[in-house]
Amino acid sequence: MIFAFSRTPRGGPPVRVIVSHEDITALKITEAALRQREEELKDRKQRLEETNIALKVLLKQRENDKQELEKRFLDNVKKLVLPYVAKLRSSPLKSRERALIDIIGDNLNDIISPLLQNLTHIEALLTPQEISIAALIRDGRTSKEIADILNVSEYTVNFHRKNLRRKFGLKSKPVNLRSYLMSISK
Repeated sequence: MIFAFSRTPRGGPPVRVIVSHEDITALKITEAALRQREEELKDRKQRLEETNIALKVLLKQRENDKQELEKRFLDNVKKLVLPYVAKLRSSPLKSRERALIDIIGDNLNDIISPLLQNLTHIEALLTPQEISIAALIRDGRTSKEIADILNVSEYTVNFHRKNLRRKFGLKSKPVNLRSYLMSISK
């Protein structure tokens, strides 16, 4: 709707005013709906962020529980089963019995090997000194460098290398110890 007014002030040129009115009700309704939708989206975003945080906490707890369970399992195998396998292996056995013990030992190693995915799980099987040496081997240090770093003899480092190979089931396999350690610590 357009209105035009014309008026002449005293002694001057006429002043003209044009007033235009449009119906903006639809525009105002749309703006209000948009503001309401923005508030709803802001609330939804807040709820999603809170849910995401809660899920992260639950996943972290689940991972911690899984690691604790694996560690207890490995600890139990180490303390309750492997000593008896070692005793049986060192006792005088017939070849058939020795073969059975070897199979049991190999199968136990096959069972626990997937659990040894990184060095935190390995703690259940390794001594603190072996963990330190394994970490340095994984980093590419030589036996001499490791001996200098840990202030031990090179013979001691080689002794622990041999124990690491035995504990990982690599004793009679042509596998590089460093490569193996790198593969399980990924």
